[in-house]
Amino acid sequence: MSQTALPLLLEIAPPTWPGVIRRVEPWLATVSTLQATYREMLEDTVPDVDEPHLRTYLEDLLAVARDHEAQIDDLYRAFGLEHGGSGAVKVAATLVAKTRQAVGHVEGLAGGAKGSAWRKLRELLLSNLDAISGFAVAEQLGLALGNPGVVAVAFPIVEQKTEHQLLLREIFLEMAANAILYERDV
Repeated sequence: MSQTALPLLLEIAPPTWPGVIRRVEPWLATVSTLQATYREMLEDTVPDVDEPHLRTYLEDLLAVARDHEAQIDDLYRAFGLEHGGSGAVKVAATLVAKTRQAVGHVEGLAGGAKGSAWRKLRELLLSNLDAISGFAVAEQLGLALGNPGVVAVAFPIVEQKTEHQLLLREIFLEMAANAILYERDV
């Protein structure tokens, strides 16, 4: 019979702590960019969706995406940091969103999909997955540093965004035949 290893906690010495936290800060900027990109892509997609029930779902996701973006300030505070790069994040998010949409249009057209809304939904799937991963890494950093405040912010967001990923996938798949076989948009 094998014996279960007990958890091992290592304390980070006070002189090293600022350096560790400085290494967290660029990741939080990445999380902010990924979430802002996803939100911008949602804002750009919602007006293109004609199906009323799908538009309502996406509008609900957009409201929550804005809330998640606002909670990034809470992540910074949980790590003891100030969130000051909103201008750079906005520019980066817009650039990433437009680039992803352009790539999505090219890939969608190459695959025979008609309609920009359906192609945008495909890119939303990928963008939300990136944002989920961003928040999940922040959560892991909080766990690694023994910071329950970070986990309290990140875990519910990761859980909710994962549910949203399933909804986006269902919307995307529901409309796939229309976009590819019948050359109709969402």
